[in-house]
Formats: sequence, C-alpha cells, structure tokens
Amino acid sequence: MGERSRWIADLDALPGDAPDLADRVLTRLVDAGIVLAGRTDCVLGDAPGGYAPGPAAGSVAMGDPAGFPDVWPNGLEIDVGRGAYYGTMREDDRVRCPRCGAWLPFETVLDAVEEWLEGGPAALVCARCGERTGFNGWRWPVPCAFAELGLRFWNWPPLADAFVADLAAWLGHRLVAGSCGV
Repeated sequence: MGERSRWIADLDALPGDAPDLADRVLTRLVDAGIVLAGRTDCVLGDAPGGYAPGPAAGSVAMGDPAGFPDVWPNGLEIDVGRGAYYGTMREDDRVRCPRCGAWLPFETVLDAVEEWLEGGPAALVCARCGERTGFNGWRWPVPCAFAELGLRFWNWPPLADAFVADLAAWLGHRLVAGSCGV
C-alpha cells in the first residue's frame, strides 16, 4: 500500500506566530480526542514523531468512523516553518497567472519553490504581464499551499469539510486542504 497524506495549510500563520498556533491547534485536537497527546513513531519524514489517532479521529473524516485505517504511518505531523503542500502533479501540469492567465510549467515553478523553502522570495513573476504574485495567488491544477504552519494526517481518510471549516473559523485564518499520494 502506498502512503497518502491529507494536509491542511494555514495561509495566514506568520513565522513568529506559527509555533504558538501549532501548540494551540494540538491542544484543541487532543482535548477533542482526535489525536493522542504523546509523540510516537507514527509519521514519515524528518519529524521528531507525530500524534497517533485518538478515539474521536473518525469524527473528522468523511465516511464510516468505524472504518478508520489501522496502518503505519497513521499519525498527525505538525509542520512549523516554510512548507509546500500540494497534491500529485505531473511534469506537464501548468500553473496559471491570476492576472492574465498565462501559464508556467510546473517543473519550472519547482525551482522557485525550492528557493523559497531555503529562505527566498515567495512569488513568481509572470513572463507575459510582468505581475509579481505570491505562490498562493497563482492558479494551481490541484490544491496547493505555501505556508508557515501545516498539518499532515498520514493515511487518514478524507477530512470532512466541516472539520476544516471549523478549524479555520476557530483560528480566524484561511486554510487550504488537500492530499498527496506518496
């Protein structure tokens, strides 16, 4: 079985606020029984562990709450710091300028994203109209977000829209949700 992550990225979290916001979100999810408090080896990647599904994990997913998968990895990873979140894209996918509709091939955009992840600017310049627009302002072929705070739910069923909307309202921030197969 391939790994899949469901993700939620906070477009409004600022670098200085992201650690505190991450703590607040974790506390809320633990208090609701969605994840367990202690870190375990339940996520992939370089994270120092994640948070295993709690007894109410199924309540935030679409489908049958009793059908929550019992696989590894299956926890919540909280990412603080610059992160790129996007679904499965092909090399020939195109990213479109929000102003004039001109497109850039996704493979070209990857260099700019890598530069941003290493501290560079978070914008692309359109070759046609010359407009400089932040990554989150471009039109992507699949849900994409570039953020200082992100939540990755490893191998969880699709997250319920109501859960994402409730979290956005509670934070007072714009959130983008998506998934990625690994």
